[in-house]
Amino acid sequence: MAEKEEEHSQQKSLHALVCRLNEIQAGLRLNVANLHERLELIDSRPELLSSIEDAKLDAEERASELEAEVKELKNELRAIKEMLDLNLEKK
Repeated sequence: MAEKEEEHSQQKSLHALVCRLNEIQAGLRLNVANLHERLELIDSRPELLSSIEDAKLDAEERASELEAEVKELKNELRAIKEMLDLNLEKK
C-alpha cells in the first residue's frame, strides 16, 4: 500500500514538473516571437540600426576615456601615498 502511495506521489510531482516545463516552453516561445518582432522592426528601420551603432561607438569611446582617467587617478593616488609615507617617516 505504501508503495502505491509513493508511486502516486511521484506521478503527481512528475505531472507538476511536466506542467511547469510546458509553462517555461510557452514563455520561451513568446520570448522568441518578441525577439523576431524586434529584429524585424530594427531591420525595417535602418536609422535605428545606425543610431544603435553610433550609441555603441560613443559608449566604447567613453569607456576608453574613463579607463584612462581611472589609470591616471590611480597613479596620482599612488604618488600621494608615497609622499605621505615619506613625510611620516621623516617625523
